[in-house]
Amino acid sequence: MFGFWCTVTIRCRTDVATLFDVFCEVGTSAEDGLPLILTKYPEDYSDDAALKSVRQFSFPCGLKETDSEAVQLFSFVLTDSRSQYTFGFCRFTPRNNTCICVLSGFSWPGVFYKVLNHISLIMNSGTQGDLDAILTRIYHTDIPNIGDTLKFECHNGMHVSTFQVKIPDVTKLPTLREDRFMLEFYNAVSTRQMLAIYASLLKERRIIFTGRKLSQLSSCIYAASTLLYPMFWQSVFIPVLPESLREMVMAPMPFLIGVPKQVMELNVLKDLGEVVIVDLEDKTLQSAHNDVADMPNEVVMYLKNQLKNSTDMDDSISRSFLRANVLLFGGYRMGFSTGVSQIFHTSQKFVREQRPTLQPFLSSLIGADGVQYLERFIEERTRFLNSGLPISDEFEVEIANMDKLKLQVKENASDVIGTLKDKVTGIQISAKLNKLTPKEIRMPKNWTLKKSSKSGGFEPMSFDNIQWQDDSSRNSSPCPDLSANVPVANLIDFDTPVGNPYSASGIGEFKSTHSCWAN
Repeated sequence: MFGFWCTVTIRCRTDVATLFDVFCEVGTSAEDGLPLILTKYPEDYSDDAALKSVRQFSFPCGLKETDSEAVQLFSFVLTDSRSQYTFGFCRFTPRNNTCICVLSGFSWPGVFYKVLNHISLIMNSGTQGDLDAILTRIYHTDIPNIGDTLKFECHNGMHVSTFQVKIPDVTKLPTLREDRFMLEFYNAVSTRQMLAIYASLLKERRIIFTGRKLSQLSSCIYAASTLLYPMFWQSVFIPVLPESLREMVMAPMPFLIGVPKQVMELNVLKDLGEVVIVDLEDKTLQSAHNDVADMPNEVVMYLKNQLKNSTDMDDSISRSFLRANVLLFGGYRMGFSTGVSQIFHTSQKFVREQRPTLQPFLSSLIGADGVQYLERFIEERTRFLNSGLPISDEFEVEIANMDKLKLQVKENASDVIGTLKDKVTGIQISAKLNKLTPKEIRMPKNWTLKKSSKSGGFEPMSFDNIQWQDDSSRNSSPCPDLSANVPVANLIDFDTPVGNPYSASGIGEFKSTHSCWAN
């Protein structure tokens, strides 16, 4: 039920037994400098390390009161010794300065944010018994399948209400309509900045997002990490960095971190070195590198065109970056070779088999200082192939679509070449026949058929092929003369990338090249 997306791409835990691990209410009463857990469910939950993390991340900006009265929903991630994720979902209420939080092995923000909102209503107007009842019901519910609807009857004081929420399909690309993270990212970041962020992710830079809205901050970090799909960020990943862990941004390794603006403004974070900083409040992006310039031009032009025209609430943003990854890494199977007993992958062979326009960029991603996400992706694909397991995800589907498009373009190109050869042959024959006509009896170019005054019939024809053109043909723009030693194959530049390999316009460029020959 987890699907390829969940088990491989976002590193979900595989030992999940309940919908959530623990529910906590955290208050500002301090103990050892951290907020205090006021209540928890189940009471016997005893993972002290996880509980300490809940205390740290529930109040990332410290215990001081905030000026904002808006409730904030945000998320964080805990990574275990197996590099698997546990997701924390929080609801912070400034009015009473408390935060309720659940830890879960499922990355379902829409589900758990709705659960937290409902629990908050019960806590405000219901009894402790009502709260215990709903937590018990959710905790002991069987793990639902994709597309199932969770439905509970909840007692809220004297009222009985129904709570229901649909389980998302994590095997599909996130959409603006259904994915809160991607919608926040789309609203906060310009398309130009999206492209720059994507380029920095590909190079595994040290990347910081900063802003005052915790919900926007954590959402943008999650959404940015999905731009690498089917690969996933392998280094430090912190959607919201607590003030107590602010020294993490001084680490030399790659990271993707959301730093609240209140923490970012501290003097200790003034000298960060070569860090990409995306300021969600000021709408700016700072970087010491021009990573977009290093990307293959065909990928950059494709993304610019697609992102400019992405206005629907579907998965168009996610799919645009997925197709960009197909353009870059879709030929990964070219690096595989068959050994004595198993399949293995060679990075040098993979790069060598790619188009010349891709090779310099791909070469920069491999080797001793290569990127971890690509290395891990190849390891996973190799393991699947050697295990005989099928690999079926959105990435493979798009690779198949691109292969079909390439075949279609190749067939169209063959038709073009055949047409051009026929035209060249006809023009060459015409030129030879033209030489057979004595110069003194050739007709002028403005010659038209007219009756002879003596015979009443038509004058004799010469072999000059100008006679077979009507007036409209002679007055229209002539086609280029191919008899001047122009190689036929050079009339189409097959090395120039098609502007949009996923629309009909890519094939249309070949048609427009020879349109004057088709008439």
